[in-house]
Amino acid sequence: METTKERIKIMIAEDQGLFRHALASLLKRVEGFEVIGLAGNGMEVLKQLETARPDIILMDIKMPQMNGIEATRKINEKMPWIKIIGLSMYDHPTFIKEMLRNGAKGFLSKDCTFEELREAIQTVFAGGTYLCKNAAKVVINEFSSNSTISEITGIQSLTSREIEIIRLLAEGNITKEIATKLFISEKTVDRHKTNILKKMKLKNTPQLIKVAVDQGIILS
Repeated sequence: METTKERIKIMIAEDQGLFRHALASLLKRVEGFEVIGLAGNGMEVLKQLETARPDIILMDIKMPQMNGIEATRKINEKMPWIKIIGLSMYDHPTFIKEMLRNGAKGFLSKDCTFEELREAIQTVFAGGTYLCKNAAKVVINEFSSNSTISEITGIQSLTSREIEIIRLLAEGNITKEIATKLFISEKTVDRHKTNILKKMKLKNTPQLIKVAVDQGIILS
């Protein structure tokens, strides 16, 4: 009796509709691949995961409402059996390291070949890790350095609330607006801002936002 080959169920999280649907169309043509979901942001991914059970999620990084790094973290906490491959035009070391640190099993640049994408999906599905050439070079360079960017800037010591405040500052919110959105006092916001600048050894908010963008705390 002939056995049925296991199909790899794939979800695509990508905010650019044209790219999302084009990628889905290509993957559907591959024998053994099945595209079971399309999402435009991290919130949509989490919503679909209430009923969908993909084996692999191709996760873009820069998406509205919830970016790929945050979505990867949440999925890895609740459903670690789902394997995530970062797929992005951003090869910044912090993006790559944050995706891997938060549970991604692979990372590909959007300029990769389709053959490379197919190999990555098959490798990660089989339990391996797959990094495109650019990502692999970044990881090797970062870990061969005596001190990482994160250690230099103090990013690793930031709390989740402090990161939240940095993101709100980057969006142009003033202290009063941040206090209202986070349901805390203006004095508490100011205290957080002082602590953030001290940890990152910076003098003012413009410097903070620049470093936050450069290091991937927020997406420009």
